Amino acid sequence: MNFIRLFFVSHLLLPVFCIQSALAMDNTDKSAGLASQISEIMTWWDGDYNNSVQIEQLLADGKPVWREDGTGKGGHIEVVSHYRPVTLPQFGDHVIYVEETKHGDPNNIFRQRIYTLTADDVAGVVRVKLWNFKDKKKYVGAWQDLSRIATLMPDEMFPLPDKCDLLVKRQDNKFHMPMTNRDCAFGENYFNYQVLLGPDTFWFRDKIVSLSDDEVVETAGGFTYHKLNKVQ
Repeated sequence: MNFIRLFFVSHLLLPVFCIQSALAMDNTDKSAGLASQISEIMTWWDGDYNNSVQIEQLLADGKPVWREDGTGKGGHIEVVSHYRPVTLPQFGDHVIYVEETKHGDPNNIFRQRIYTLTADDVAGVVRVKLWNFKDKKKYVGAWQDLSRIATLMPDEMFPLPDKCDLLVKRQDNKFHMPMTNRDCAFGENYFNYQVLLGPDTFWFRDKIVSLSDDEVVETAGGFTYHKLNKVQ
C-alpha cells in the first residue's frame, strides 16, 4: 500500500519538478542575456564621438544649427562626447563616465553624468540610471584622466529617480534606450531623453515638455536625433 502511495505521489510531483526546473533554466537564460547586453553596451559606448558630419550636412542643406549668439535656436547642437567605462564600486558594477561639450569647448559643458547599468531580472530589461554632478566644474576634463574621479562618492551626485531610468531594448544591431513615456516628471514639466547605440555610432534626442498640454518647452533639432560617429 505504501509502495502504491509513493508511486502516485512521485508521479504527481514529477510535473511540478519539471516546471520548476524549466522556470529556473529560463530565468538563468534571461539573466545571462541581460549580462551579455550590459557587456556589449559597455564595450560599444566606450569612446569619443562627434556629430561634425551631421552638422556639415545640415549647414549645406540650410537647416538651423544652434549657435551661442542665440541664432539657430531649435536647430541641432554641435556636440563632442566622451564615454568612459570606469571602476567605481561605490556606484555599482557597471559604470560609465559621460562628458559632452558644445563645439568641443571644455568651458561649455552640455552634459556631464555618471551612468550605471543594472539588470532588472523582474522586468527582464537592462536599466541605465542617470546621475548628475552637484559640482558642475570640479571634474570637468576627467575623461582624460579617470583617476580624478576614482574617489567620487554618491553623495556628490544627484541621481535621477528610477522613473527616469533608460530602459534598454535590442533592435537588430542597435540598442534603443528610451525613458518611459511621461514618467520623468518634475513640477509642471516632464523630461524625455532617448538614446540609440550602435557599434560605432551613437544617437540622442531630448526635450522638456509641459505636463498640462504636451507643449514643448525646450528641445534641440526638433526632437530629431543628434547623430554622432565614433572618432577612430
